[in-house]
Amino acid sequence: MNSPEMVSTSPKTQCRRVDNGSEDRISCLPDSILCQILSVPPTKDAVATSILLPRWKHAWTSVRNLCFDDELSVMGDEVSGITVAAFEKFVHSVLARTHPSSVEKFSLRCSYLRSLGMFDYWVSSAISRNVREIEIDLRDHERIPLPASIYRSITLEVLRLRSYFALTLPPDGVCFPRLKTFHLMLQQPTNHLPHNLFSRCPCLQHLSLTVYFTAANPASNLIISSATLKTFVLEVMYCSHSSAPNQHTVTIVAPNLEFLDITDDLAVSYAVHQLPSLHKAVYYVMFSEWPPIDRRPPVQLLAGMTKTKCLTLSAGVLHALNRRGDNIFPQFSALTYLHVTVGQFGCTMLPTILGCSPNLHTFVLHLSDWYVLNDEQTRWTDTATVPSCLSDHVNIIEINGLGKENSHMRLAEYLLNHSRVLLTMTVRCKPSVDGKTLENLHHRLMGLHRGCASAFIHLTSIRPLQLLTLILLFSIIRYALYHIRMFATEPDTLRIHLFM
Repeated sequence: MNSPEMVSTSPKTQCRRVDNGSEDRISCLPDSILCQILSVPPTKDAVATSILLPRWKHAWTSVRNLCFDDELSVMGDEVSGITVAAFEKFVHSVLARTHPSSVEKFSLRCSYLRSLGMFDYWVSSAISRNVREIEIDLRDHERIPLPASIYRSITLEVLRLRSYFALTLPPDGVCFPRLKTFHLMLQQPTNHLPHNLFSRCPCLQHLSLTVYFTAANPASNLIISSATLKTFVLEVMYCSHSSAPNQHTVTIVAPNLEFLDITDDLAVSYAVHQLPSLHKAVYYVMFSEWPPIDRRPPVQLLAGMTKTKCLTLSAGVLHALNRRGDNIFPQFSALTYLHVTVGQFGCTMLPTILGCSPNLHTFVLHLSDWYVLNDEQTRWTDTATVPSCLSDHVNIIEINGLGKENSHMRLAEYLLNHSRVLLTMTVRCKPSVDGKTLENLHHRLMGLHRGCASAFIHLTSIRPLQLLTLILLFSIIRYALYHIRMFATEPDTLRIHLFM
C-alpha cells in the first residue's frame, strides 16, 4: 500500500492524497476556513473531528463559536453525577484549550448546574474573549443571579436569556454598553428594575420580552423606555384566570419604535405613548373568552398604535372588542395594510374596523378553523354602512379559510360588491374543500356582483398534503437561513451558500 502523497498547494496549506488516489480537498483549506466550518456544529462534535487526521487535531481550538448542550452528554433519559461531571469537565477543557482572542458566540444549554461559581467562570471566560453573542438556557433551574461581568461587556451585542435570572444592575452608569439585541424572561418583575435596565442600554434596538405573572404578584408597572429601540416583541403570561388578576400595567415609551408585536391574555393594562415611527404592529390575544378579564386593554393598546401602516389582529382581539358592546375602535388614518382573523365571535367588529381605516389598500381576512362562524355574526352585511376605504382605496383583498358555510359566502359577497376599485381578490379555501365542493364555490363566487367589473378573482384550495409540504418547506428554509447566517463572513473570506 502506497503511503499518502503530500502535494504542496501554498506555503501554509498542504493537500493529502488518500489511498485511492483522490485528493482530500477539505484538508487543503486554510485554517481560517476550517475554523468557520467547525464553528457550525455543536462544540462537542467539533472536538470529535480531532481524530480524523493530524491536520485536524488542533483545528477545533480556534473555533469562534462555543456551543455547549448537556443533553448531548446524556444517553436517553439517564442522568447521573458521572454524566454531569463529565459535561462540566468537557466545558472546562474546551475553555482552557481554545485560544481565539475573539469569540463570536457563546451558547450554554444546561439542565444540571451544580455550582454557581462554575457558571460564572464559564460566562466570564467568554466575556474576556470579547464575545459578541451570548445565549443561555438553564432550563429547569430556579432563578439565579446573572454574572456581573455581562453588564459591563464592551463587545456584547446579542444576549438571549432563555430562562429566568435575577438581575442586579450596577449602582450607576451604563449597562450593556454595546448591546443591540436582548431576549429576556422576567418572572414577577419589580417596578424599578425593567425601567432602569432598558433606559440604561444606549444601543438597544431589538427587545424580546416574556413576562410571567402569578396570582401572588403585587400590582406592578413594567416600563419599557428606550430612545433607540426599533423592534419590541412582548409576551405576557398569567398563571390563573380563576379570578381577575392584579392591575399590572405595561408602559411603552419608544419614540423610534418601528415594529411592535404583543401577545397577551388581557391580564395587563397599557399606557402607550405616541409611536410616530411605528410601521408594523401585531396584536394577539389569548383566552379572550374568560369572563373575569378586563376588556379595556385592547382599546388602550390600539390607541397607541394609530400611526402604524400595517396592522395584524387576532380573533381574540376582535372577540374582546366585541364583548365590550360599544364597538369602540381608534382611527387609523395611516393604515394601508390590515390583516384580521375572525373566529366564532368578533365578526361584527369588521365594519367598525374598516370604517376607522379610511386609507386602507390591502385587506387580508382569515377565517379561523377553530370555530364555525354562524349566520347571526354576518347579518350586518345587509344593513351596515359601507366603509369609505372599500369604495375609494382597497384594491387587494385576500380571504383565507373560506368554506361552504353561508356566512363565509356572505362576507365574500359583501367585500366583492362594495369594493369599487378592486384589482384582485384571492380566495384560499379550507384544506377540506376540494373536488365538487371547490367547483361549486367557484361558480358561486363567479356569479356574485362585482363593484369593479374588471376585478380578477382567483380561487384555490390548499389540500392537507400540500399544507404539510408547505410547513416542511418553511422549516427547511428557516434551518437553511440560520446556517447561512452562521457561515456569513467578511467579504475577503469564504461564504457558503445553500441551494434547495
